[in-house]
Amino acid sequence: MAAHLSYGRVNLNVLREAVRRELREFLDKCAGSKAIVWDEYLTGPFGLIAQYSLLKEHEVEKMFTLKGNRLPAADVKNIIFFVRPRLELMDIIAENVLSEDRRGPTRDFHILFVPRRSLLCEQRLKDLGVLGSFIHREEYSLDLIPFDGDLLSMESEGAFKECYLEGDQTSLYHAAKGLMTLQALYGTIPQIFGKGECARQVANMMIRMKREFTGSQNSIFPVFDNLLLLDRNVDLLTPLATQLTYEGLIDEIYGIQNIIAHRCLFPSTAAQVM
Repeated sequence: MAAHLSYGRVNLNVLREAVRRELREFLDKCAGSKAIVWDEYLTGPFGLIAQYSLLKEHEVEKMFTLKGNRLPAADVKNIIFFVRPRLELMDIIAENVLSEDRRGPTRDFHILFVPRRSLLCEQRLKDLGVLGSFIHREEYSLDLIPFDGDLLSMESEGAFKECYLEGDQTSLYHAAKGLMTLQALYGTIPQIFGKGECARQVANMMIRMKREFTGSQNSIFPVFDNLLLLDRNVDLLTPLATQLTYEGLIDEIYGIQNIIAHRCLFPSTAAQVM
């Protein structure tokens, strides 16, 4: 249990345990020893949800980073790919699967799309002749990742570019789905306020999603009184300002990702800084 997530006014451990439970259920579907092949972008966010001890409890024996050519040797029954729905990653996965089929013995392949399953990606796998090799093709809804007792993040660095330059609303959909998950766990938020076009679109998506589940009433007493949605372009200057905290100083100089500072090495003293 991540105790620091339960210290805030909202117990975010409830959210963390919900996504951990979903992960355990998927792993249990793949009976036998397992090797996980990670989309490198996902290793940091998953580290905040499930440590290696949890994976090991569910027979995960090996873990590899997704790369081209042949996978490292692993004497396991199941090979599971944890990936984002990106077409370029499907080409690498197909290369891995075909090389494993040539190597033998026969293994069971599974793929988990994070955070959404993609028909385009499945079509690419079909075109490459490997879609039928996957026993399970599912999605894992890791939309909002709890960082601290009062902080959730989508860890979507390209969201601003996608929304405003490319006209891609995928990240807005993921935000709406994440907020619906919060309401399922913590009760329906009575009032929603917003400023900006993207905020309006997220609110409209949430309304449509709620209508789709009109038959299921949420009986949980609301933990949140209000939801405030703000477009990033409402305030473009704040992210450019210098951070005036000790943690901000570490972030400015060394960089912090997934609540971990990058390890740095001073040439003069060879001292490692975390």
